[in-house]
Amino acid sequence: MKKIRIVVADDHRLFREGLRRLLELESDLEIVGEAKDGAEAVEIILEVNPDIVLLDINMPIMDGGQVMKRLRGANIQSKFMAITAYDDEEHLANLSALGINGYILKSSSMPDLLSALRAVSTGESYVDPKVAGKLLSSFQKQKKENDVMQLLTQREKEVLFWLSQGFNNLEISAKMVLSEKTVKNHVSHLLKKLNLSDRTQAAVLAWRMGLVQSMTPPPSNYSN
Repeated sequence: MKKIRIVVADDHRLFREGLRRLLELESDLEIVGEAKDGAEAVEIILEVNPDIVLLDINMPIMDGGQVMKRLRGANIQSKFMAITAYDDEEHLANLSALGINGYILKSSSMPDLLSALRAVSTGESYVDPKVAGKLLSSFQKQKKENDVMQLLTQREKEVLFWLSQGFNNLEISAKMVLSEKTVKNHVSHLLKKLNLSDRTQAAVLAWRMGLVQSMTPPPSNYSN
């Protein structure tokens, strides 16, 4: 059995050690590194190239978002999952704009954490049900889910999906085999349709509506 290789980055030593002991009870999981701050996390991730980085948002030297930014252009295949006490929209918005793969609360159960790790390891996105429910309840006060998604064409939904993964227009154009100008137009149209002002709001919407969690990566078989 191929194990899921994990790096745990958190500035609380007892939390890291406790998490290591619990995760290593699982036959398909392996802790390959621990970091007490953002700088150490970057160093270890570059060295061991884990499958998943379980990342605290608030850490000394560099926070979780800064770690992701620092590693953006690095030649690693790691997926990033935030484990945090914050359940507010602002933190999820910031991380989703950077392309976070998973978001789970420290108050969640171990079975929930294990499910999240295994889902993220297979390429799925995961957001803690407590957070997802809170965001969806908030947004439903403004629009119903079906009303929102029906405003978009299929291609606009696919652009929104890649946008929510933290990709810029040039990277999305490569994924969808479209010109960068075409992608820019799609982004402009979907923002206008959804009455949003920027890409970060669009990324949050994708998480709220379950698009990130339910949509498999669209095939890259388009032409201009």
